[in-house]
Amino acid sequence: MQKEYAVRLVVISGVLLLATLFFAPWYDRGFVLDYEVTRTAVEPPQGLLGLLAWLTTLALLIEVVVTRLSTTGLPEVVVPWVRIQLVQAAAVFVLLLVKFAATRYYGWGSWLGLILAAVFAYSVWAAAGQPTPAEWREMQ
Repeated sequence: MQKEYAVRLVVISGVLLLATLFFAPWYDRGFVLDYEVTRTAVEPPQGLLGLLAWLTTLALLIEVVVTRLSTTGLPEVVVPWVRIQLVQAAAVFVLLLVKFAATRYYGWGSWLGLILAAVFAYSVWAAAGQPTPAEWREMQ
């Protein structure tokens, strides 16, 4: 996958993931009296995991947009930004996977969110040049 397409996929899947985490029904529970309860990913149960995934996704998207739009780029840090972004994308996927595994009564939003988190993590990896773990030390 070309880097330009991978970056576009990062932005598109990230924005869709943010919307899915905040608005889509992650949990569906119907009751006897036709009363239905739906909750999003940032609401209980394990709402903190969804909120952390949402904030991490938002931070990564801001990093990508600032890198693309600014002339100076991101500030210099000890760890390369590519490595930070790879860890952020992996954290989003792991947080949502743990949230998914720790609960039940899944709504359609949980399935879509998990798929989007996987696409988001893959696209960040592809935008970084598809590095292997052995290549992480040499990243700049």
